[in-house]
Amino acid sequence: MTKVWFSFFFALSSMVWGTTAALAKERLDLIVLETLPVPIVAESRTEFEKELVRIMPDYEINVTSYNAEGSEVRAKEILAELALKPAPDLIVSIATLATRALNASEEFIDTPKLFMAVSAPVEEGIVSAIGAVSERNMTGESHVLDAKVKLDMLDGVLRASNPMSPFTIGLVHSTYPSSSNLVNQLLALNNDYKNINLVAVSTPYIEGDDGLVEMTDNIIGSLQQKANELDGYWLSSGPLAEAKGLVEKVKNASGLLPLFAESIATVKEGALIGVVSEPASIGKSAARKAKLILEKKSARGIPVNKMDKYTVAVNVSTAIKLQLPIPSNYLRLSKKHVYQ
Repeated sequence: MTKVWFSFFFALSSMVWGTTAALAKERLDLIVLETLPVPIVAESRTEFEKELVRIMPDYEINVTSYNAEGSEVRAKEILAELALKPAPDLIVSIATLATRALNASEEFIDTPKLFMAVSAPVEEGIVSAIGAVSERNMTGESHVLDAKVKLDMLDGVLRASNPMSPFTIGLVHSTYPSSSNLVNQLLALNNDYKNINLVAVSTPYIEGDDGLVEMTDNIIGSLQQKANELDGYWLSSGPLAEAKGLVEKVKNASGLLPLFAESIATVKEGALIGVVSEPASIGKSAARKAKLILEKKSARGIPVNKMDKYTVAVNVSTAIKLQLPIPSNYLRLSKKHVYQ
């Protein structure tokens, strides 16, 4: 009887062990380093994690997130602390300052790296050109359209109104790297458009929540002073684009409305037109690239590209106020993103 029970127990144990072994998944450890706690960063990360789990069901995905609170120095400190621990399978940086710190790090040269929500990877020195590969085991995607495409779209709206003179547009930005890079690209094309006259309106980048409040106040003051010179403004991507209530505050202080924005939320608040990659698209696209990196166990040889999915949004109420007819093809492109 004892032998029978022993044999039964042994067989049952073997079955349980075999089932457990079959269900065991290979563990992948990921580090996510965020630049600052703003919606585009948080929402992109959430979508990235969800999509990666969905497309890699045979793996246990373990993600540990860190936030640099808008400070490149803090991002470097976090990386120095992480260098004392076992290297993860992949490090993901979100937004410019975290990516800059990660790209410069000598401790993680051999660790695969992926960035997202970085507008100007060429200007940041990650690659020599879009479509090129990094020499530092890093890849990713720029989430913004070329400056010329955006200017072409805005010019299409302005041209439809047959203006007698160019629209003078304030390029609202901080000295945050991605904002400055985008504005410089736009200014370089200024003379190519007879209906557009671009003027830089900037404020120094200041870290943290208090810094965002101070930057917002500075921009409102600058636009108030220039209100008689401007027909509207362009809200570039970066921390200021995430400032709550900026559009309404500027309108109350100066009467000015944004003519172009790089966030859907700003179009909802009153921007005439916007073209942007939404956080869900950024995160999902990055997850697909992460899967490729994790399968190769390297980011080398994977080109840095621009995203291929963008959302167009228009605000018809603003168009009516400014007496600017929205071309029908823009309305078709906007689909569910026509606001009033």
